Amino acid sequence: MAGHVFSSIEPWLALALAFMSFSLCASTVYIANDLLDLESDRQHPRKRARPFASGLVPAWMGVVLAPVLLALSLVLGAGVGGNFLPWLLFYFALTCAYSWGLKRLVLVDCLTLAMLYTLRIVAGAAAAGIALSFWLQAFSVFLFLSLSFVKRYAELQVQILAGKQKVHGRGYLTSDAPLVQMLGITAAMRRSSCCRFT
Repeated sequence: MAGHVFSSIEPWLALALAFMSFSLCASTVYIANDLLDLESDRQHPRKRARPFASGLVPAWMGVVLAPVLLALSLVLGAGVGGNFLPWLLFYFALTCAYSWGLKRLVLVDCLTLAMLYTLRIVAGAAAAGIALSFWLQAFSVFLFLSLSFVKRYAELQVQILAGKQKVHGRGYLTSDAPLVQMLGITAAMRRSSCCRFT
């Protein structure tokens, strides 16, 4: 829609296929992330209700399901054509890096999340064969960066209310909350300036 492509059905079909492929890929990584975060989730006031953490779904089911979803994602991604599949593979590699280590690095985790969200737009443009404008890229990066800081700030507030000083499974201390809040506000203001001056 942002590329004003309404007359041809082919880009929409490619995007529908890409959407399904990306959804399956993201589900694969979310399952793996939940399995890796079992202990942290069980100590979290809200996340302990997640299916694996609560024991509602046995962990072995996630171990079996994740590779199946990934295989389906790659098959669908190959059917999209263009440059979509390389972006999908890059997204998968980056999400794996996030789950296995980057999420434990202060601020790097928020930057990675923003990049992952932005990659979905880049991959969508590749699937539809549309060139991304600089404005959309800049707006998206700062929007997603502000949202990732808001997400982290909210989690820090939960830990503060629970009387904890350190976030389990992350590199943050609850005393980092003001810094994270300030960076989130700054990113949101940069996003607003992209809207105003372009």
